[in-house]
Amino acid sequence: MLLRRMSSTFEGPRKKMIEATLTSALAPTHLEVVNESHGRVEDESHFFACVVSDKFAAKKLLERHRMVSGALTQDDGNLPFHSLRITAKTPDEWAKSHAAPAAPKCAGGDGRK
Repeated sequence: MLLRRMSSTFEGPRKKMIEATLTSALAPTHLEVVNESHGRVEDESHFFACVVSDKFAAKKLLERHRMVSGALTQDDGNLPFHSLRITAKTPDEWAKSHAAPAAPKCAGGDGRK
């Protein structure tokens, strides 16, 4: 499945924080952050991050995902939102295919307390 863009133009504070943090931590050549929250887009509870970075070279997929989630993890060990779906590729991998796995159905929870 190819990357899809949200039709909404909503740019919430969590999305902006994710973009700024990943840009600073991973110096991506391509970065796409999509708010995939169900319900109101303003909820900002579910995100997809497609990160293409030279920093992923020679790293296994699990290590790449840890780099992305680690950059966003708070001091208490949690993400500041409910769900993060990650596609992490090197520039060479991205040049070969822009495909990203489809999002699984959410098992529950919307990040609200």
